[in-house]
Amino acid sequence: MKKILISTGGSGGHVIPALNLYDHLKNKFEVKLYTDVRGAKYIPKNINKIIFDVKHVPEKFYLFPVKLIFMFIAFVKSLIHLSFNKFDIIISIGGYMSFPIVLGAKIFNMKIILIEPNSIIGRSNKFLLKFSRNILIYDKNVSNNTDKNMNSRKKIIPAHKNIIIDPLLNKCFYLIKNSDELKNENLKILIIGGSQASLFFSKKLKNEIIDISSKYNIEVTQQLSQGYDIENYRKEYDKNNIKNNLFHFENNFLCKKNKFDIAITRAGASTLAELAYLHIPFVAIPFPYATDNHQFWNAKRYQDLNCCWIMDEKKFISGDIYKLIDRIMINKDEYIIKKNNLKKLNENKTWENINNKIIDYFNDN
Repeated sequence: MKKILISTGGSGGHVIPALNLYDHLKNKFEVKLYTDVRGAKYIPKNINKIIFDVKHVPEKFYLFPVKLIFMFIAFVKSLIHLSFNKFDIIISIGGYMSFPIVLGAKIFNMKIILIEPNSIIGRSNKFLLKFSRNILIYDKNVSNNTDKNMNSRKKIIPAHKNIIIDPLLNKCFYLIKNSDELKNENLKILIIGGSQASLFFSKKLKNEIIDISSKYNIEVTQQLSQGYDIENYRKEYDKNNIKNNLFHFENNFLCKKNKFDIAITRAGASTLAELAYLHIPFVAIPFPYATDNHQFWNAKRYQDLNCCWIMDEKKFISGDIYKLIDRIMINKDEYIIKKNNLKKLNENKTWENINNKIIDYFNDN
């Protein structure tokens, strides 16, 4: 039986695809997760994992020597671990903590496979690309962002290394029966910010929702940033008779609650893939300070397929969400087109089909 190590950590954007890949592989291979302390909080206790404390150092020029020292220590630890634990394949899903283990795997001549969920290749994966056998990607146009204003892309991945895969979703999504058309009687709005939540959403969108409720019957389900108290935040919604469900981050939240007409969201690759699979048209407001502007390009992929709307946080003004919702409710054609395009994008995708493709790939490699 092949032994596989999946390297992941940092934010949920790296860890969630790793957990879903683990579920695909665990019954056919001997699989372990390698993560850092930050990533470990997303991983259930019953999953076989190795936790290395790879120190995260902010991207500051003057801290670069400190970063090198921490990386060297982590590299030595990785070499020691790999000298006693041989793996047939090392999989990196990006993140700074993947550097040391993948470089160690290269020294021990282990096969290296990269996975890139985003439409802009992450900095770790970009560096490690030269050592890898393949890179598994969601977006066939995945590329490098080279423009200073982060508005253009340049393809850098050799064609022979690209393997396009379906987004790695939790198995629970494939058991959900998707809802159909936009209802007039009660508009169900989801506001979700991914594993990092969104301070901007918590600050700015409450008034938008209250304004929408003055014209339409709505129900809002909203993820709040950790610093916000749910009961205090709820008071204004209750005061305006808005039915609401407020929560802090929950992994696979959309598996539990998924009957929404429209979503307002950040643009992490996993969140967008989940909304797309559920056929929920969404308004993406990408986090403008994401590395290499990758959230914008994640959303742009769906916009190019006419599946979503994109708003620029830096140009956002009060009333933007209200105007969009009002336009959709007056003329539903635009909404229906996007919903139908999401359906086409995910036709005939089942856990079994995707699982067989993944198992076949790793058996052959």
